[in-house]
Amino acid sequence: MSVNQNLILTIKGNKNQLDCKNKYHIEEDSIIELRGEFRSAGKTKSLIYFGLKCFRENGTGIEREDINRINEPLLITSINTDNKSLFIHKKPEQWNNKNDSHSETYSKLIGFYFDGNINHLPDCLLRYNNYDNNLIYLKQEIPKEISDKIIPYQTKIMNHNAGNGCSYDYSAAYRVYVPEQWTEYKAIYEGFSCGYGDIKGKFRSGTKIVAPFVICNYEQSEDAILEIRNIEMIEKFKPKFI
Repeated sequence: MSVNQNLILTIKGNKNQLDCKNKYHIEEDSIIELRGEFRSAGKTKSLIYFGLKCFRENGTGIEREDINRINEPLLITSINTDNKSLFIHKKPEQWNNKNDSHSETYSKLIGFYFDGNINHLPDCLLRYNNYDNNLIYLKQEIPKEISDKIIPYQTKIMNHNAGNGCSYDYSAAYRVYVPEQWTEYKAIYEGFSCGYGDIKGKFRSGTKIVAPFVICNYEQSEDAILEIRNIEMIEKFKPKFI
């Protein structure tokens, strides 16, 4: 399995992100080597991020708020009569209860796990305002398609956030200034993160499909010109012992 671009691509300034449109299914035991060659061709050395986009089976992206969470699952005991708050089995100890703008924007998300199993991506996410003892106040009424799936004393919730980590995985190159000579960057991916953020060389939890991704000339002017060739994604195989 490979994606091989023999032509040299030239990217001027922070105008484009190279997103290979070909996506590939992976298995639980897949080992993928991602590699590509880059060089700076402008007055300023190019700054890049290079890694993988991860997707669910249905093709939707796995975002950082899906995998960043605080390790404190709570049981829903009931939905309050206002349909905008949830009773939980105990007061949260580690959940974010701050009222600053950063917390409101990035850190106050609830991940729902309807079956009570937290070893997968959340079934859905909703924002919350704050909590008081064993009551969590949401920013909106709970949609019927969510409330119908909540099972008291079985459905668990976790505090998710989008404030830590990157939008995508950049195991091959993270904030690297590229030399003027052709330089190869690569990473080998095997196994999955456990649902608490990105781990270098691991697929995001729940990944079924992957695609190479490069941020080119990050926040740079047109003085930065990046050349790219031979983006490859190769499946490697474990030896079979008998």
